Amino acid sequence: MPVLSKTVEVSADAASIMAIVADFEAYPQWNDGIKGLWVLARYDDGRPSQLRLDMAVPGMESTLIQAVYYPGANQIQTVLQQGDLFSKQEQLFSVVATGASSLLTVDMDVETTMPVPAPVVKQLLNNVLDRLAENLKQRVEQLGTN
Repeated sequence: MPVLSKTVEVSADAASIMAIVADFEAYPQWNDGIKGLWVLARYDDGRPSQLRLDMAVPGMESTLIQAVYYPGANQIQTVLQQGDLFSKQEQLFSVVATGASSLLTVDMDVETTMPVPAPVVKQLLNNVLDRLAENLKQRVEQLGTN
């Protein structure tokens, strides 16, 4: 499956957005598909290096173990290590400052373990990306106004 991407403009600085992306344990507060998220391991600097994510979407429940990488100053990547619905699942969150606001891009690349036609997977992932990006944008802007 090719990488799918979603970019949204967020009324916040890049550091504020990245702080919310990096606050993995708070994801269930703003993403209703995530039922629980736990940090399993950390790098020496305290940043998460491995996560357990319990998710539930209509008709499917899954537990994923993901590695976390920080490829750039305003980038966070998660890579599937173990899971039952996907043989590959990678996400890259990137933020580019554009003055008073920032552009948040979420890239996703997946391969399913079950035989699902590529157009169906692409449509499902587009819906997931739309919700994830919009929920993240709302969370950043909500926290910025408090």
